[in-house]
Amino acid sequence: MNIIEATKKALKENKAIRNPESKEQGIVFMPTNSLPLGILLVSTRPGLVKVEGHYKEKLPTTGIMWNPRAADLLREDWELF
Repeated sequence: MNIIEATKKALKENKAIRNPESKEQGIVFMPTNSLPLGILLVSTRPGLVKVEGHYKEKLPTTGIMWNPRAADLLREDWELF
């Protein structure tokens, strides 16, 4: 589905959206109606951080910026997550 259909459905069902490229990177986009946040980027995969010489898994913090390309907006393969 296109990004408009996916966004409307995600807002109605309180879900995130993603496309195959973002799925491979472990990122989903959470559409919101909040003025200061807009669409949130949320990683679905933990990363590794080094703490006192040992690596621990840690989920990255939520990002608030997304600068879509025209190709991102024209995709027809958006899906709910």
